[in-house]
Amino acid sequence: MRTIALFDLDGTLTRADTMLEFLYFTRGKARTWWLLAGVLPLWCLARLRLAPADAPKRTLVRKAFGTRLVGGLAQQAARFARERMPQLLRDGALDHITGLRQQGHEVFIVTASCSLWAAPWCQLHRLGCIATELEQEEGRYTGRLATPNCKGEEKVRRIRGLIGMDKVDYIHAFGDTASDRPMMALAAQQHYKPFRSTPA
Repeated sequence: MRTIALFDLDGTLTRADTMLEFLYFTRGKARTWWLLAGVLPLWCLARLRLAPADAPKRTLVRKAFGTRLVGGLAQQAARFARERMPQLLRDGALDHITGLRQQGHEVFIVTASCSLWAAPWCQLHRLGCIATELEQEEGRYTGRLATPNCKGEEKVRRIRGLIGMDKVDYIHAFGDTASDRPMMALAAQQHYKPFRSTPA
């Protein structure tokens, strides 16, 4: 019997947005706030539905990662996974994941965050990682997304494409926002806003 557990990352397992935390970690808070200030008008337009919902993220990715060396950011991401991610996790989240793995469940993190910083943490804990991918050319990031933003129905599409749902017998799913509900609808057991003993 094959059973899997699907976890959203930001807000579900963590107390903070990991993209912002990664930018703080690699660029410092002052530079990060400067980047965010440049994206704020577009974020307001997106909230008013006058711009595509993912336009602010795409713009921030371009400003933050465009032309950056893949190797250099990979080293920083590995440090982030070891040094910063443990501080961001909600109480009990990692223990719960460990317990599921010990019971024989396959565990996947399914996140709109980028694999740049999500995948190294998943690798540390032997978890599958389904995330938004950044485009690369000649050893540098282009500042563009290589995949659609892994959110909402896109999570379901990626799960079906990468896991092979026809061979799965039972699914647990964990999320914390409306955009996680399509993924959670796949599951027999749904867990909404778990691990909330630690405030966001």
